[in-house]
Amino acid sequence: MSEERFSIFVVDDDPVAQMITVDQLDDPHFDIDTFDSGEACLAALERKPDLILMDVEMPGRDGIAVCRDIRASGDQHAQVIFISSHDDLETRLAAYDAGGNDYIVKPFAPEELAQKVRVAERSLQNNRGVSQQAQLAQHAAFTAMSSLSEMGVVLQFLRASFACPTPEQLASALFAVLGQYALDGIVGIRRDGEELYFSSKGACSPLEASIVKHAQGMDRIFQFRDRMAVNYPRVTLLVPNLPLDDADLVGRLRDHLAIIAEGAEARLLAMESDEQRMAQAAAIVRAVSDLTHTLKDIEAQQSAHRFHALELSNAYLEEVERAFVHLGLSEAQEAELIALAKTAIDKFNRLQEDSKSLGEQLQQVTASLQAIVGGRESSPAG
Repeated sequence: MSEERFSIFVVDDDPVAQMITVDQLDDPHFDIDTFDSGEACLAALERKPDLILMDVEMPGRDGIAVCRDIRASGDQHAQVIFISSHDDLETRLAAYDAGGNDYIVKPFAPEELAQKVRVAERSLQNNRGVSQQAQLAQHAAFTAMSSLSEMGVVLQFLRASFACPTPEQLASALFAVLGQYALDGIVGIRRDGEELYFSSKGACSPLEASIVKHAQGMDRIFQFRDRMAVNYPRVTLLVPNLPLDDADLVGRLRDHLAIIAEGAEARLLAMESDEQRMAQAAAIVRAVSDLTHTLKDIEAQQSAHRFHALELSNAYLEEVERAFVHLGLSEAQEAELIALAKTAIDKFNRLQEDSKSLGEQLQQVTASLQAIVGGRESSPAG
């Protein structure tokens, strides 16, 4: 995209605000057209803009109505970023309903606008392949729906969620089950202090992420017209297209989606437990390894000490026997002293053997731990 011309429409009835916005779009590959009304913008859509920076409040047709007309005309290509002084959930929801991609609150910094434009460029690149994938996914979803009951779909998700090791795969499983109900969805996942956002339509836009953030502070189950949000501590599921023409179906879907969101919450909790167990297992492996090395060092030191003690004992006996020559002792006295010395040396040697026996017991315990750890490491992943 950066090597091609990037067409931008700036739509604002305020000439000063229009001029400020254009001045901040300082890039040689931008083709910029300005319009002071929504009607003038609609009349120029044959130019196929890549990005439309749309003021919300304008005389005549406001920005949200203009965006709705753009989408109604079949134009899904152009990225629409709304510019408004309002930072409330109702305006953001209206912008999202109209088909907007992002939202900027006045006044904004040049860096914020530049970052939003870059995101729009990347989204256009990513969306080229998403449309075809979405059509294939929808076709597969309708086919699967014909052979599964509504509750069967819920059970299918719960089974599939057990095999999801990451939040990304869990979000994919959620969108697969929503597709079988012909529903779109946005999912917010909170994990390890991080917030992740996913959309069934492809890359989650900043506007979609901001709507999920607002929905997080609402009730466990919150419905506003055809939108419903289900909140749990770790997951928020937002469905924007409930089939209001079938009240009975909407009632059943509320129950099904609540179960699905609760299942996703349980799986995220299990992921956290799995990670804790893996961390504990890794710590045990390290501890066993450290203990093994420590026991080897102790055994080597004990062996050296036993050998040195034996040398000292023998040298001591020799010194005692040589000393008898100068002491003038009788043979009985000499024998008694030598017996006492040997008894003391024997007791010392038994203490050394007891220490050796304790070391051998510790080695047996270490060998058992190594066998357990080795069995865990070699067992197939469940």
